[in-house]
Amino acid sequence: MRVVILGSGVVGVASAWYLNQAGHEVTVIDREPGAALETSAANAGQISPGYAAPWAAPGVPLKAIKWMFQRHAPLAVRLDGTQFQLKWMWQMLRNCDTSHYMENKGRMVRLAEYSRDCLKALRAETNIQYEGRQGGTLQLFRTEQQYENATAISPCWKMPAYRISCWNPAAWRKWSPRWQK
Repeated sequence: MRVVILGSGVVGVASAWYLNQAGHEVTVIDREPGAALETSAANAGQISPGYAAPWAAPGVPLKAIKWMFQRHAPLAVRLDGTQFQLKWMWQMLRNCDTSHYMENKGRMVRLAEYSRDCLKALRAETNIQYEGRQGGTLQLFRTEQQYENATAISPCWKMPAYRISCWNPAAWRKWSPRWQK
């Protein structure tokens, strides 16, 4: 099969590579003179499967009401009253309880882990070079309650594949003196 890919960013080039590996004749077209000069240019990405999480989470419905009045809200919905939108909102609301959140997060984490493994295989097969680091991810909680909420609803805190360390402020300052304040 002959396939045309529009865009030579990371998604376009990766798609072209996989299609070519599957035996297809692939042509990549881009309006820029070189690859990855638009969205993919100087972009940063994070390969952190444990951070994959659905928007539909406990507490989001109340936060969403507050966000409606913020100029730069993390989630913005323009209410139009259409049947499609009302159905979507109802389904999201139904998924904002802890059991649905954990089920959906588990699915997203498994998909993200699969994607990470595919990237590792792609790098090994093609010898793609980029400025990647594998140093872990730091998540800071301003309050004990934020920490309690995060650990209560995230299955990743309990998964053996994720090495998680919890430090109090004194231990953190000892490890990283620049955080003295």
